[in-house]
Amino acid sequence: SQIFDTPIALVSLVDLGRQWFLSRVGLDATETARKHAFCAHVILNKYKILVVPNASQDIRFQNNPLVTDGLKIRFYAGAALVSPEGYKLGTLCVISPKVREEGLSEQQQEMLHSMADMVVQAMVSRRDRMLKQEYEQERLPALAHTLMETSKQLQISQKKIETILKTSDWNMNQEETVELTNLANDMKVQAQICDATTRNVAKEVISKDGVKGQTENASDEDRAESSSNSNNDFMEEALAGFDSIINPTTDMERLFHNLNSVVAKFPYRDQVTVELHRSVPKRIVAEDLLLFRSVLNLLTHCMAQLPVQDDNTIASSLQASGLIMRCSNRHRDELLVKAVQRGQPMSKERAHELFRDKDSLLAPVSSMVRSMGGKVGMYHSKWVHGTNASVKESELPTQSIFWFQIPFGLAETDAADPTNNQINESLGMTHESSTSSSVTDSPSSQQSQKSLQSDPFQQALLSAGCGGR
Repeated sequence: SQIFDTPIALVSLVDLGRQWFLSRVGLDATETARKHAFCAHVILNKYKILVVPNASQDIRFQNNPLVTDGLKIRFYAGAALVSPEGYKLGTLCVISPKVREEGLSEQQQEMLHSMADMVVQAMVSRRDRMLKQEYEQERLPALAHTLMETSKQLQISQKKIETILKTSDWNMNQEETVELTNLANDMKVQAQICDATTRNVAKEVISKDGVKGQTENASDEDRAESSSNSNNDFMEEALAGFDSIINPTTDMERLFHNLNSVVAKFPYRDQVTVELHRSVPKRIVAEDLLLFRSVLNLLTHCMAQLPVQDDNTIASSLQASGLIMRCSNRHRDELLVKAVQRGQPMSKERAHELFRDKDSLLAPVSSMVRSMGGKVGMYHSKWVHGTNASVKESELPTQSIFWFQIPFGLAETDAADPTNNQINESLGMTHESSTSSSVTDSPSSQQSQKSLQSDPFQQALLSAGCGGR
């Protein structure tokens, strides 16, 4: 207000029905109706600054209550507050009850515009501080709790394995062998989640605090000369111990077995089939944890969907769900993962919404797949399940098939000898009904659902956006 010699200066934000003042000088009011706001004209104007030398002579404002009564505004000048994303949020404006026929000089307009940019920078900095505070106060404790609970589950699994080995005298029956194998697979996946999360946290802490601490005692001249190289060297040295945690190579057969191990614990209806086609190499260059989480989320979503009608009136093929991993027919260096959703087909508009809905299991799939350079989608088609392989395709119902596709590479050794990296035959596993309308209240069903609710590993998956129903 002193710079522009006006009694009133405001930082105003405009929403649907009002303008309210984030900061003000020379005015007691905290807000006004949007329909009377001068600033609303700046928001709608294609220009970023509005100057009104005499509001009483301006057809846009001469009948405005702020001009005819109350403040009796005559001179107004406002510069738009434009966010980094390009949205006009409000204005920085100066107001006077005196007419100023000369308005603002070009230099004064540039000054007002620059000051508006400074206001936006202050708002963005405040937003970033609040997000950082929220992260430190809420997300990090939740992350620590997840890691602790998962670590406890690892210890429990280890004790169970030790008990089985001590009591079996190496003469394990089939049930004990299956239990031991499932426990071992669980421990592998849990360890991956813990280690990958630990690495990400360590990397964030080092990049924000470690590098700063490494250089905070250096002179300005030293920092200017060597900040880039020294920071990179420091990061590489600090993270050297974590490089093996994020595995750039995915063992597809191990992913297949880990996926089935987790799926076997979920309560589902009727049949779930999982297939790894022989067109996929044994080992591909793609981050294994991201790929596993994406595949699991995709299948879990499709398993959980319920038919629109009562289960008894739905064809058996609509009750089943399934997933297949294969190489794309068009691009042999891209992995195609498809999963068929239980029940009646979903509209493409609804599927698009689910890929963006943060509460949906498909939103993390979209995010993770895109981070790997891939794409996602849904289409309607017919799906041959294991139980109806003999049924003619024309007799099959149309269902929703969700998919994602990511590019992959091969390690140098596998590229040099591709025959050593081939899957001999397609792998398939069928999970029969663990929960149906006739056995919903059975002890095994109750135990299965109870184990999901109390299992910290499943809770960790859910917290990571990687769980099931």
